[in-house]
Amino acid sequence: MTLACAVLAAGASSRLGTPKQLLPFHGSSTLVHWAAECACNSRASRVAVVVGARSEEIAASVADLPLEVLDGTAWREGMAAAIRTATLWAIDRGAGALMLCACDQPFLTSRHLNALWFASEHGARLAASHYGGKTAVPAVFPERYFGALLALRGEEGGAGILRREPNVARVAWPEGAFDIDTPADCVSLS
Repeated sequence: MTLACAVLAAGASSRLGTPKQLLPFHGSSTLVHWAAECACNSRASRVAVVVGARSEEIAASVADLPLEVLDGTAWREGMAAAIRTATLWAIDRGAGALMLCACDQPFLTSRHLNALWFASEHGARLAASHYGGKTAVPAVFPERYFGALLALRGEEGGAGILRREPNVARVAWPEGAFDIDTPADCVSLS
């Protein structure tokens, strides 16, 4: 089964006050570049980054990677718009499963993404990261969930789908509890 992986990087980072996607990370890289690089080094056969706010700068920051940049024009609506953009791209590319990643989890690794892929039985079942007592992204959604992803609105993410399903394969990833949302998070990252 073909796996498509989309890095969600469309938001305006309003709580942080600066685009978190472009925060310096790992020397000369950015946070979004790190997430996209992890996706490119995973088992995904296709990778995309969904952009919205600051789209040109974010696209430029990942231009050296073998991926597609998707213009999430409705990004102001919230997370659901970026997920719909990613899902339509996966459908268009004939993917049998879609892995969704956030761009603000600095401890992401290709190894974790691959663990999710294997836990999903190569895209046959839902698989998600488990941290901080919750089941969340990164997560793998088999094709049969694409309709549910397309039905999301506003700030809804895939977590609601994951909560409703009793048989989600959960991959422990305690590091996922740390993400970048506030200036204090940036200090913790340093």
